[in-house]
Formats: sequence, structure tokens, C-alpha cells
Amino acid sequence: MAMLEVKDLYVSYGMIAALKGISFEVNEGEVIALIGANGAGKTTLIRAILGESKAEGRIILNGQDLYKNFKNMKSQIGMVPQFLTLRKNDTVRNTLMDTAGIKLGSCTKQEREQRVDNILEHVGIKEHQNKLIGQLSGGQQKKAAVANQLVGFQKVFICDEPDSGLDAASRTQQMEILKEISQENKIVMVITHEPDDAVQVIDGVKKSLFTKVIVLARNSVDRAGHLAFYGSVENALAFFGVSRLQDIMIEI
Repeated sequence: MAMLEVKDLYVSYGMIAALKGISFEVNEGEVIALIGANGAGKTTLIRAILGESKAEGRIILNGQDLYKNFKNMKSQIGMVPQFLTLRKNDTVRNTLMDTAGIKLGSCTKQEREQRVDNILEHVGIKEHQNKLIGQLSGGQQKKAAVANQLVGFQKVFICDEPDSGLDAASRTQQMEILKEISQENKIVMVITHEPDDAVQVIDGVKKSLFTKVIVLARNSVDRAGHLAFYGSVENALAFFGVSRLQDIMIEI
């Protein structure tokens, strides 16, 4: 079972601490909501997991220290940024094939073609594969960005506000895709400001697509980001005494 362990993570910029004492464990198949007010350290935490920010502490993925084995392990973590970074004058298919050429260079062209076909079908944009990225709607562009990161068989999949700029229906659809991705033995972490939109209705009952919630809060004394809560959605609501995840922002 894939597992991500963050142990006593500390990040500073010069003499200023950005994050202090962050520890949690995530198992494969889980979808984690990462929430917190601006300046609480959400982006800093993600950058530390990606190896882009110098951090003290340890990040263990499948029993291996990420920082000590970064060169060999960095390809196991994928990131979908908040803003589109794909070439708008290239087609969806060509974009994914270029990525497959880089990340799956040891595979045959036929194998890379099959991988891209499977991803396009899975994410739901195969009918748009020959369109230019710039011709897609906002929601379709988000799907293309997700698809592009899926090419390389990452174990940890991080999304920075994948639902931003989308209507409620599109946000739900986007989160359903991410939930399906997690069920392929992956860990999915999502920075979101609309966590309550990520729900599915089963027998008339709404259930969150998130399995766990990480809440970061900025300490009023040291001004650093701390782990305010980590656990299930139900326990998060009870802990903060609110009925919606969005309302946690008010409490902290």
C-alpha cells in the first residue's frame, strides 16, 4: 500500500518560519482536502512535498525518504497548478504525447499511444483530443491539465484549486474525476476554497468525496503555519463546531 508520511516538517524563509511541526500520514486511495486561510502555508506545504522548498523534517513515500532519493523519486509526485501552463496553440493529444515521450521514454510508441488513449477516455476529453488547448472551455482545460499529469503513473497527485473558475456542476465533475484517480492506488491532495462542492449523492444522502481534511492555521504568536486539524470530514466538522467545511475558515 502506498503511503505518504510527513514528519515534523519545518520550513523557513531566512529568519521567518513559514511552517512548524507539520506531521500526518496518508494512505493510497485517499482524497485529502487541504484548507486554510491565505498565509497559513498551504502552498509552502505543497512545495515542500514537491521538493521545491527547502525543508527540515522528513517526507517518506513508500518507505523511502523523498529528500534523500529525490532524483529517483520526484517523478512519483505530480502537480496540477492553479493556472494553465499548457501550450494553448497545441492540440490536447499532441500535448499528452509530448509528455508521454518525456515520462515514458522506455515504452514503445504504441504503448505511449495506448496510455494517452486510456487517459483521454478516463478524464472525459477524448472527443476534444484534436482541439487546440486554447479552444477548450475553462473546465475542459482543467481536465486537460489533469490528464497531462496522469501520463507518468505518479503515486501522489496534487492539485492546486482544480475547481477554481468553474461552475458548481463542473466543480463536482472535476472532483469526481479526482476521486476516481485516487481509487487507482494513488494519493490525491487538493487545495480548495470550495470543499463542500465535492460531494456525491448516494440514496439521497450527500457524502463528501474527501476522505480526510488537513487544516492549516497561522499562529498569532509565531506567525507560522501549524497543523490545526487532520482527520475525517465528519470529525473536522465536529471539532470546529460547524456544518460546512467552508465555515472552518471563519473559525480559524
